[in-house]
Amino acid sequence: MKTLIFSLFLALQAHAIEATVSVAWLEKNLGKENLRIVEVSSKESYELAHIPSATHTSIEKWRSNNGVYLSIREAKELQAEIQKHGIDAASEVVLYADITAPIEFLKASYIFWALNYAGVTNVAILDGGKQAWIAAKAQTTQAASNVKPSNYSVKLNPDLIASREYVVQNLYKLPMIDARPSDNYLGITPTNTVRRDGHIPGAMSYSWNYSVTKDFMLKEKNKLDTLFAQGYNLDKNKEVLVYCTGGLETSYNYYVLSGVLGYKHVRLYDASMKEWGNRDDTPMTQYTYEMFKK
Repeated sequence: MKTLIFSLFLALQAHAIEATVSVAWLEKNLGKENLRIVEVSSKESYELAHIPSATHTSIEKWRSNNGVYLSIREAKELQAEIQKHGIDAASEVVLYADITAPIEFLKASYIFWALNYAGVTNVAILDGGKQAWIAAKAQTTQAASNVKPSNYSVKLNPDLIASREYVVQNLYKLPMIDARPSDNYLGITPTNTVRRDGHIPGAMSYSWNYSVTKDFMLKEKNKLDTLFAQGYNLDKNKEVLVYCTGGLETSYNYYVLSGVLGYKHVRLYDASMKEWGNRDDTPMTQYTYEMFKK
């Protein structure tokens, strides 16, 4: 029985989608029965041209705003959005963004994390987004995509999200990575929407854009693997906490660590500095780079 279970596990792993897929891979797999393609963009961009069979979503479907910071929506709201796209536990989901600006690119990685948090683990991002697809002269359409809704039941994974209280409890106990530009991390340049300058004590600096080229293509996986293992002394089997300004930038660090490189315990502080840096009772560090000491 153990051998059978292990064999089934290996079979599932073998068929798991890679976290990054190319235009060539997606072209080859269009029409695959369990493939669900989701464009993250404005409705106007989607209606102008989209990948055949792709459905449309926007970041607002996944996040709510309490006036100070944004956070992931409630389980029932996530479930309704996931079902609308025909996604279930057996789906292979490919997200792609219309990368008209860096923030649009980051919305796709946030939804990657949101799907993982909701229990959907077989998720990928199209390398280079919509722009790469169009540059390759791959097929687009204006036709509406009629996808049958699923009956997927959300299974939230609490190990993927951090509250402010959790961060406070784990200061200097867990490696933490700040995804903002280094001048914001240091507190030299103020972060828009954040009242206090600096970073969470003990956090390390790694701006999310270090992992991509100017065309928003993922950099070489082996180099990223070595960078985090040797440069940041991270252990793939131990927990890492990631944060940024308000959840978007750090979602790409989550994607790289958890999705691409296989780190097993990456936890995202969704409210990030929009919560932490706008309070008076949270500690802040300025003007120094820090490294986590094991």
